[in-house]
Amino acid sequence: MKKLSLAAVFFIFLSACAANRAVVKSDYNFSAVKVISVGNFTADAAYPSSGNAVKNSVMKYLLAMGYTVVANNKTKADAVVSGSVTTYLPNKKYLVRMPDYEKINNHHGQTVIYGGADIMEVGGSNVYDLGTAFGLGEDNRVIASNATVGISAYMTDAETGEVVWSDSYTYEGLDLSSALDGAVKYILKTIPKVSIQQEGSK
Repeated sequence: MKKLSLAAVFFIFLSACAANRAVVKSDYNFSAVKVISVGNFTADAAYPSSGNAVKNSVMKYLLAMGYTVVANNKTKADAVVSGSVTTYLPNKKYLVRMPDYEKINNHHGQTVIYGGADIMEVGGSNVYDLGTAFGLGEDNRVIASNATVGISAYMTDAETGEVVWSDSYTYEGLDLSSALDGAVKYILKTIPKVSIQQEGSK
C-alpha cells in the first residue's frame, strides 16, 4: 500500500463527463465508409498500456456498429481511425485513519477531504465515503474514487489522408472498464453515417 501524507487537506481533482461537439467534413461521403482500419492510440504517459486498451475497445464497438474492421494498414480500408488517450485514471480506494474525520465535499470543482491524519491508498476522480472499514473501528473510513477515461480521436480518408471527422470525450464510471466503454461508445456514435450535406437535404 502507498502511504500519502495528509496535513490539512487532501485534494482529488474531479474530472466530470465533458462532451465536445464533433467536427466533420460536411461534404465527405461517410456512407461509402464500410471498412475501417484502426490505427494507433497514443497512451497516457502514466499508463503505457492505455493506448492498446482504447484501441481494442474501439475495434469492438466499430464491429458492433456494423463496420468491417482491420487492425493493420496493409489491408485495404476506406478510412482510418486513430487518436490518443487524454485521461486514464483507474478507480481507487483509500483507507483513511482519521480520529478527527470531518467531512467530504466538493469545493470549487475539487473533492476535498478534511482531516489531520494519514491516508493509506488501497486501490479517479469523483470520491465517495463508503463508511467505516470493517473490523478496524469507527475511526477508519473507506473512501472510493471513480475511474475516468478521456479520448481524442479522428478519422482520415484512407486514400487521401484527409481528416474527415474529429471528436473528444471524457467519461467517468464506477470502474475502469465502464469508464472506457462509456467514452468509446459515445465518441464513435458521433461518426456520421452519411455526409452532413446529404443529411440536411432530407
